[in-house]
Amino acid sequence: MKKDRFGRARVLSTAELDLLLEALPENHRVLATLLRRTAARVSEGLQLKWRYVADGYVLLTAPTTKGGKKTRSVPIHPQLAAELAAWKQVVNPENDPDQWVFPGRNPGEHLTRRGFDHALRKAASELGFGGISTHSFRRSFLTASSANGVPLRALQAISGHSDLGVLSRYLEVSDQAKNDAVMAGA
Repeated sequence: MKKDRFGRARVLSTAELDLLLEALPENHRVLATLLRRTAARVSEGLQLKWRYVADGYVLLTAPTTKGGKKTRSVPIHPQLAAELAAWKQVVNPENDPDQWVFPGRNPGEHLTRRGFDHALRKAASELGFGGISTHSFRRSFLTASSANGVPLRALQAISGHSDLGVLSRYLEVSDQAKNDAVMAGA
């Protein structure tokens, strides 16, 4: 588990994710929902413009991705679609495609990683959740999807990992899953 910025970000259950999102201010909650439902890195979410939020998918463009080499399209979960539609009415009623999805305090700037991280750590602390970081949403999505039988190649396409070995480090295996594996073995 992550401690003082060392180690891996904590994987959260669905109930913990719900509580954490409820504790965040609106602009941070919508970003956290995006990260939760797309396995995007926080930098990818922060740099998202409305032109890349289409009907049914979010386009994470190469310049915003780690390594800057691969654009990927991630389907939008219905809950995220509803939140983004409501959020757009608040921050982009003029429907400007070049507007940041998560605008910052200053005109023309997006919300900062530091601002989001601060709000996230404050909410996590109030809930008594340790080991939380912006990467917790990504790890939680990938772990839950894997536990629910989603093929690794599908997760790789969503997460943008170029290597299955790197992807596997994101996946936490529960004690119950290990027990089930032992019991199923010959």
